Amino acid sequence: MSSPETPVCASPQQMEMYNSHFYTCALFFNLLIAFTSMTLIIMAIRKLLTESIINTSTRMFLIVGLLCCSLHQTAYIVLRVQVIFQILFKLDQPCKLYYKAYDCKYVTFNLVAGNTGMIFIQSAMTIDRILATVFTNLWPKLKYWPGVILSSFMIGCNYTNVQFIFWNDPLTDYVPTCGQFPPKSIGRFQNFLEIALYMSLAHMVINVIILYVNVMQDRRQRVALKSTQAIFFLSMSQFLSCFLYTIFTKLYLTLQPDMTPLQSGLTLALTYTTPYACIAIPSLIMVTLTFIRNQRHRSINALRSQTETGDQYMQKIKKIWDR
Repeated sequence: MSSPETPVCASPQQMEMYNSHFYTCALFFNLLIAFTSMTLIIMAIRKLLTESIINTSTRMFLIVGLLCCSLHQTAYIVLRVQVIFQILFKLDQPCKLYYKAYDCKYVTFNLVAGNTGMIFIQSAMTIDRILATVFTNLWPKLKYWPGVILSSFMIGCNYTNVQFIFWNDPLTDYVPTCGQFPPKSIGRFQNFLEIALYMSLAHMVINVIILYVNVMQDRRQRVALKSTQAIFFLSMSQFLSCFLYTIFTKLYLTLQPDMTPLQSGLTLALTYTTPYACIAIPSLIMVTLTFIRNQRHRSINALRSQTETGDQYMQKIKKIWDR
């Protein structure tokens, strides 16, 4: 094993990647996507905090998921800025382009924690929806506690999982960028991706079943049903993004050894799914919240045109809004 002080020089193939104008443009495109997603995440979190049109636990899960997105995107911005700095100022020093894996520790850990955190929070959301469907009268009375307990548990699981992925890795290797996985940890990461793939599939199947049950429960309440369908659509979109991430990452790690550095770099820069998901998820959250609010307002306006007692009217409005 080479000493940590021994420098590693970039190969001619790697220098081809660093000198590629296509690769440089792709890096700036990545930054644009990342900064756009951070703006949308802030807007979505603000909307979730200020509009109580869905139950507290669901809002909490969505906020935690968005925070996982922001954790990933912050590390992703640092990573892309590092590579751009190399291209602009260090190409005349090919033996100083590599990073020690230990120096990349926090960037790499946060990239992984952001991605795996989104997967674990989907587990929390799925468990919450199962229990809310089974205990239809009890669960709303618990208010925010299911969100607090399940989110805390899944955050703990995520932290433990990230520590396990990098367990016993001295991080003494050199890597061309901080986003590249240390060789000694990649096996455990691929094992987790295998598990995450089945988790994502299970989440989607379970939520289809939950939607069917909710349709049966709410078939007489048209507005409640539309709200249920909207939340289902939002949940499935997040599950799909996690599913695509696991598929892409497994495929990329399998094919990467047969790619040139330029092919590998461009593939990762243009088709890595998480930055796109971190744009789509907050956008869908804001659209879904607006849809649910408009549905409820239309239903309340429709009730105003009906002839009934004041108590009946207020009970119906409360029932619609509490959904």
